[in-house]
Amino acid sequence: MEMKKINSGKLRAIGFDSRARILQVQLDSGSTLQYSGISEDIWRRLSNSGAA
Repeated sequence: MEMKKINSGKLRAIGFDSRARILQVQLDSGSTLQYSGISEDIWRRLSNSGAA
C-alpha cells in the first residue's frame, strides 16, 4: 500500500487499498491504525482535504 505523507496533528501518513477497502493511518508515535470497509469516496475526501 502506498502511503501519502501528511502533516496534520498527530497524523504522519495515510494510505488506502481500494481492493481490500482498507484505510491505513500512521501516527507520530509510529503506531499504525487500519480501518476496513472504507469507500473510495471517503478516501478521496480525506486525501484531498486540508488534513492530507
